[in-house]
Amino acid sequence: MELIKLKFKPELSTAEESQGIVDSFIQSCVNLNTTILEPILEEDCVYDDREKYEFLAFLKAQFDSAKKIGLRKMIVKQGRCTLCISGHISYEFYGQANRPRFAYVIELENRRVKNIFNCNASSGWFK
Repeated sequence: MELIKLKFKPELSTAEESQGIVDSFIQSCVNLNTTILEPILEEDCVYDDREKYEFLAFLKAQFDSAKKIGLRKMIVKQGRCTLCISGHISYEFYGQANRPRFAYVIELENRRVKNIFNCNASSGWFK
């Protein structure tokens, strides 16, 4: 299982901006469009040991995989992480099947985005 963490600069993660980060990330995943997320990622930050554009390429590959099977928009549902941050809310992104195509945990600390994890053990995988 691969764990993906996004690390945002502290100044990017103010309480007010955190909701914007969460909303942009979710909208990027729902619309299978990395250009929604690209403006909020800092050029000189590392996202799970990946440069900004490496991470965006990883995310785009997930989106392209969904598009190849005809998906144009994902449905987001809340689930729960069952492994790394057990019990934490996860965001599961569904296409046509009853299992998520991908899922993420958005970890907040003091109302600020701390990390975003690719969650391969979200509750939706086990239904």
